[in-house]
Amino acid sequence: MKRTILIPVIAIALASGCQQKMAQQPYYKPLEESDFFEDGRSARPLERGVVHRGQHLDSDPLVTGLTQAEWKRFWNRETAKVDVASATAPEDREKAIGAPRFDPRNKDAAQIYATEFPFAITERDLSVGGERYTTYCAVCHGPLGNGKGKIWERGFLKPTSYHTEKVEAEEPAETAQIPLGFSRGYWKWDIRIPIREVPIGYIFEVITKGYGAMPDHASQIKPDDRWRIVAYVRALQFSRRADAANPEVKKLLESAGGSHK
Repeated sequence: MKRTILIPVIAIALASGCQQKMAQQPYYKPLEESDFFEDGRSARPLERGVVHRGQHLDSDPLVTGLTQAEWKRFWNRETAKVDVASATAPEDREKAIGAPRFDPRNKDAAQIYATEFPFAITERDLSVGGERYTTYCAVCHGPLGNGKGKIWERGFLKPTSYHTEKVEAEEPAETAQIPLGFSRGYWKWDIRIPIREVPIGYIFEVITKGYGAMPDHASQIKPDDRWRIVAYVRALQFSRRADAANPEVKKLLESAGGSHK
């Protein structure tokens, strides 16, 4: 009888000991060094070209905001990285990738950023873009896109306005030598262009990577919604200077009204 009782007790003790060893297996902490691999890294990078299911290809304009030609330059690059926020020297214009180094109004110059939305913009897309804009952008740029957000009201850095004229009497004035509503990124490259005329891919890139005091939003906003925010920003700009004859305005209005057909 005693032997019958001891067998289950011993079995439980052995099982408990085994569980403890399995639960305390050796592992590497994030970014911890390893002597096992030649490069000293414990975390192994994915092989080039590997994507997970549902992942967008890196070359897709949906996630880059760049033209295919510009992406190929990036993929085949052999030059050193250039600070796109400050480089203006002529030699740097050839090295920089995804930088506003050419005036997009010059059709003979290389086009850097996408000029078409990667998917048709519907009324719902504009609505979602407005919601995302209110959540992530309005606190700085203001509900009307004129830079009159809570950040400015509390005395912090003046955000960029999307308009070249004041929308309200009390709103941030133009800063230094850059006129109201002009792109600060293009200005760094000696290109004077209002934000309403920059390619939509450039606005997408700024949302994705950030600029100046503006943080990047790549981890907060999925690519599709970033494009919807861009569409909403364009709608805010068109609301101040609506021109039904403008092809871009006409296309946006037609696509937004498509859900009613």
